[in-house]
Amino acid sequence: MDEATSADGDRVPVEWRRVSLDGAPSPVVRRVPYLELKLEHPDLEPTGRGDRFFPDAVPYELDGRPRVFYWRPALDASTCPDGWVAACATTHGLAGFGSLPTAPPPLVSGHGEATVVVVDGAVGGDATTARVRSYDPPAVRVDAVTESAVELTVAGAVREVPVGERRRFELAEQRVEPADVDGETAVAPELVVRYPGRRELHHPVPGTDSRVFPSFGLDLDDLSNPLPVPTAAGELDDAALATAVGVDLSERPYPERALWQAFAYTAFDPHADAAPTLGQLPDGRIVLRDGALDEK
Repeated sequence: MDEATSADGDRVPVEWRRVSLDGAPSPVVRRVPYLELKLEHPDLEPTGRGDRFFPDAVPYELDGRPRVFYWRPALDASTCPDGWVAACATTHGLAGFGSLPTAPPPLVSGHGEATVVVVDGAVGGDATTARVRSYDPPAVRVDAVTESAVELTVAGAVREVPVGERRRFELAEQRVEPADVDGETAVAPELVVRYPGRRELHHPVPGTDSRVFPSFGLDLDDLSNPLPVPTAAGELDDAALATAVGVDLSERPYPERALWQAFAYTAFDPHADAAPTLGQLPDGRIVLRDGALDEK
């Protein structure tokens, strides 16, 4: 994408492509009980840090419907969203449950001979991590999810969390070997469980590199091509872009303004290497595809 500046000196023309979504798989929309789990290890010194500027998951309410909007993929590519009885998010991803009891999505990850654990993190957001050896991940199972509570078995103990509540469970201490320093240390994992209740879950089509966003009140038919993108100090000005294309951010819930920033920088960054490919669903949601992908 050219970085040439327009005549007035503060706008950069950004070329973009329109794609029809007729016949294409639709992004996920499911209204199901939604559970959040994270396994933290506050005794450890973090040695790794995430680099996500925008969170993957943005919760907010619109038109009386509580929703969680995953604008970029967090589900496994093999996921089939049909028949979910509940959905569960962790610091490592998102999964739908077709039946219960079942294990949740991963709470830790492997890295060679070491295990990568979260020191402090946010579900669908950023996290600090540490690598340890000789780590024994606690067994966690989701046993039941109802409109009023979620029931789990954690390291052999039954735990219940009422809807709207957040609970922290301290687990048995164990000794581990930090992978980046010599010696052993004691660590007591803490499982944090939050049960917001039933939510309208939005997610891109599993197994694709697409992104999905709310409509923001925007109609792609009204966008010029190329689009003159306002800049400040050579970088995209997302607030000015909203004004230029007729999006009134003051009328949007605050979390949706964060989604607008993610959309603006993902779609219309004047320094990007490829032109964005955009499509719009009948419900107004905008789908953004990697410009390097073939249009089908």
